[in-house]
Amino acid sequence: MLKDMTFLTPSQSPPLIAVVDDNLYMLETSLNELRVYDINTNIWKKLGVVPVSANTTFGWGTAFKSMGDRLLVVGTSNSWHMKAVVYSCRPSPNVEEQHWEELKYWCSGAELSQFIHNCCVIRLKELFEAIGASDFSS
Repeated sequence: MLKDMTFLTPSQSPPLIAVVDDNLYMLETSLNELRVYDINTNIWKKLGVVPVSANTTFGWGTAFKSMGDRLLVVGTSNSWHMKAVVYSCRPSPNVEEQHWEELKYWCSGAELSQFIHNCCVIRLKELFEAIGASDFSS
């Protein structure tokens, strides 16, 4: 299942995987790419680039999670100042580029080094309101 994946170094994080609407999604951290698994062809289809810099830390410190019909990714921005950012999308395996929405105010522009620490507190009530959802069963 992972035969065509890129692993640049032994210090690379384990695969970041989430399930939305019975589809298996993976954040390929060495290339900052979102992929979906096609069970019929046994191939990971590319769905475009994610808006965080997972490759700068070999995937460590990047969070990737499903919440209901959405994917969430928490990481550092793609800019030089490396601020913490949270993005959400409703993924579709039929679209080559996903529409990512920044969930502002979650990290309050926190300055980070090149690594996001493994602890992150998310105020769920505000998150639900920010992405316009009321029920997350994942």
